[in-house]
This record gives sequence, C-alpha cells and structure tokens, in this order.
Amino acid sequence: MAKFAIAFIPKLSSVNWLKLATFSLVGISALILVAITLFGKVDSALPKVSLNIPSLADSSKIQAGLRSDKASNTQNLIQDGQQEEPRLSGISDPSLQPVSLQPNNTRRLTQNEPRLPTSPNALVAVPIAGFFEPGPGGVLPIISAGGDKPSTVYSRSFEIKKGKPVVSIIVGGLGMMKRTTMAAIEELPPEVTLSFVPYTPDLQTWIDLARAQGHEVMIEIPMEPFGYPETDPGPYTLLSSASSAENTRRLEWLLSRTSGYFGVTNYMGSKLTASENALAPIFRNFNRRGLDFLYDGETRRSSLKNVAVKEGLSWSTADRIIDIKQTTTAIDDQLLRLEAMAIQNGSAIGKGFSWPVTIKQLRDWTASLEAKGYQLAPVSAVIKMRNEEVESSSATLVVSAN
Repeated sequence: MAKFAIAFIPKLSSVNWLKLATFSLVGISALILVAITLFGKVDSALPKVSLNIPSLADSSKIQAGLRSDKASNTQNLIQDGQQEEPRLSGISDPSLQPVSLQPNNTRRLTQNEPRLPTSPNALVAVPIAGFFEPGPGGVLPIISAGGDKPSTVYSRSFEIKKGKPVVSIIVGGLGMMKRTTMAAIEELPPEVTLSFVPYTPDLQTWIDLARAQGHEVMIEIPMEPFGYPETDPGPYTLLSSASSAENTRRLEWLLSRTSGYFGVTNYMGSKLTASENALAPIFRNFNRRGLDFLYDGETRRSSLKNVAVKEGLSWSTADRIIDIKQTTTAIDDQLLRLEAMAIQNGSAIGKGFSWPVTIKQLRDWTASLEAKGYQLAPVSAVIKMRNEEVESSSATLVVSAN
C-alpha cells in the first residue's frame, strides 16, 4: 500500500488541473440539463417557504377582545371571503398606518344576489334622503332640513305604556362572527337593539338584514381605555390626548362606515370618558348629527353627564352588563336584577355581548316578560323617556325657583 502511494504521487502531480476542472464543469452542466429535461425547472424540486402575512386591511377588521366563534354555517347574504377567526388587534396610530377599508354603506344587492327577507316588523330601507351627506368612508348622518333627526327616523317606533316597568336590552359586538350575528338577528325579538363593530366586513349588509327583521341598530365607537395602546380597541380609536380635529377626523371615518343607525355606543373608553375636555367635541359631533349616545355603564363617570348636559346630547347609561360571567346561572341572575331595577326606577337597560349563551338566555327571558308584567322596549325608547323625564324635572325646578 505504501509503495502504491509513493508511485501514485508523481503521476498525480503531472495531471493538468485546468483540463480536469473544465471536464468537471462540463459534466455538471450535462447533469443539470438532464434534470431539467426529466423534472422541469431546477427549483421545482427545492422546498419553498411562503409567509402568510395578513394585510393591513385584514388586521383592521377586528377590535381587541373579540373571541373566535368557530361556526361552520354561513349566511349567503354575506361574502364568502369573510373569515371566522379573530385577526390581529387594531393599529394604534392610523395616521402612521392608514387603513384602506372600502366604503360599504352605499352597497346594494345585485339582481343575482338573494333579497333581504321580508318581515312585518321590517324598518324602512336606508339611507333615507335628506338625512345624510358625503363622508370619508361613505355617507354621514345629518339632521334634515326640517329638523328631524336620524335618532328618530332610524329608531324603532315604540310607545311606552305608563305604570308598567320597562326593560331594554342591547346586544353588542355583532358583525364579526356570522353564526352568532345571525342568531341575534333572527332569534331575538325586534324590540332588542343590536350594535355592530364598525370594522365589520359587509357592514351595511348586516345593518340592512337587522333592520329587515325589525331591529334598530347602533354602531360601536372605539374609545381610549386605561392601558392604551397595550389594550387597543382598534384603528381610529378616539384618544384623550388627540386634538379635537384629529378625533373628529377619526369619528367621521367611523360614522361613515354604514348608515341606518339611530345612535352610537362606546367600545371601551375608561380613559377618554374621564376627560371632559376630550369628550366635549365628540359629544358635540353626536348632537350636531342628531344621534343618541348610550354608555355601557362599565364605570360611572360624572364627566359623561356634565358634558352631555352642556352639549344638549340625548343619552343614557346602561344599568347592568348582563354577561360579565358567561354562564346561564350568572346571566339569569343579572336579568333578575334588571327586572328589580325596572320595578324600582321605572326602567332598566341591560347590555350584553354576542356570546351564544347570552343570546340563548335572552331569547328565553324576553319570551317570559309580558306574562310577568314587563314591557320590552327598544333602547331608543328608554333613552327618549329618560331624557324627557330629566327635562321635565329641570323645568319643574325652574318654575319652583321662580
């Protein structure tokens, strides 16, 4: 073996390395050509990596805190592309990352699409001429030339009978999850008010569907909570630190996402609602556009009443959140407390989220109210009644003082 190695070394040194390299390169090229002939492109056999990064529009379609409702059944009135899973949380600074959601409040069904179901409780089609103007995302609500307000023409008409306790329910967080949204629209009585997430795809279709079943609707305005932006209500959140002009810009984008709502309600907002200076121009905008405002009652803020009275806003506060605990026992307990409040104060407003258990318990509970001697009224009717009572009390105090 050693003799062979010694004999081989002189021969190896005599090899023409340039020719050897050339022959090797030609050989490799020939192998590549054979591979292409047999298998197609060279990279066809190589593993590929694909990054599925959500688009900005996708990331804006959900507000923080919404959970997944993994329903498989879908409504054919809603676009097939609407996903069921929660996406990324909202963007903290829309001025740096503008959201390009398409305006959808002027959408109408085409001839090939199914028509909205008819109901004897159906509310009028929207938008109504004379009650809107162009906005950044569609149309904005306005008071008509005759002085009529969207809070009146878009609400469900209801006459409250005196001497009978009134209860009212609003179910929020609607539009993002198809199955629970359809359940709320179809299974709850038309006197139940529904509120929708402004980032909802096909928002106007959902609004139209709810109104076709007789439900008056509200939209939810994201407001700054304590802990923002770690706790983020989503794009275009109204901020206590923003200028009046900036909050107005954000608000008009939110309000122009759809039409047919009689009022708005807050989504979060513990920090914003503590600032009278930040609230004043926002409430002024609500009042100027003829909208009602309902506060969810999560925290009691004297600033809300102070600013609402100063700006002349028609508003009220929900008395109880009925599903902080999502169990049948806990929800039933809250509903019993709501009944007691209605007897004590004459009226009570309950706020719930679109959990399946909430909708189920509300369906059974609302069916029992008439037999128990209660009136189930839309939220708009209770807001109107409460504001009239405040005005009447104020007028009595003025007369007594004089």
